[in-house]
Amino acid sequence: MNTLHRGLTVVELVVTLAIVSILLISSVPTFSNLIDNSRRAAEANDMLGFFVLARQQSILSGRVVTVCPVNSEGKCSRDWNTPLYAFYDTGNQRQIENDIDVFRILPTPGSGTRKARSLSRSYFQYRPNGMIFSDLGNITWCPDDQNSENAAHLVISRGGRIRLARDTNGDGIPNKANGDNVSC
Repeated sequence: MNTLHRGLTVVELVVTLAIVSILLISSVPTFSNLIDNSRRAAEANDMLGFFVLARQQSILSGRVVTVCPVNSEGKCSRDWNTPLYAFYDTGNQRQIENDIDVFRILPTPGSGTRKARSLSRSYFQYRPNGMIFSDLGNITWCPDDQNSENAAHLVISRGGRIRLARDTNGDGIPNKANGDNVSC
């Protein structure tokens, strides 16, 4: 009784490897998009939660709350790529008077850059009723590659509410409150 042992030929092995290689190569852009979307979502959700908490604390405490990056003297600065501080600002000095006034710190972005735009200030403040006390404005997070399609844009209304901007014209880039595309 002869038994036939059959294995893979070299041709079959090469064809199998070619098919697997093609599938892997075609999945790389999809995997890259998944990573980009995850980064954007993480940064946007961190900022959203941070500002929602600041607004909530102003209402619950009945005090002015300031949100800004802080320099070495404890004063609001303009570098939004440093940690952001949310603190009670009783004297409306836009300065941390006491460490116990700080109730939340948002670390520097894990990747990308943050840009804040308001009418004339580099900080945001909430009144005790939750309304914006300073200028209304927006914050944009841009990825390292500066691709605006992967940006996250947050808009702060006069009422103090913050929302994530969406792509309203279908071009893949989030739109500002005025309808213009976000630019990185």
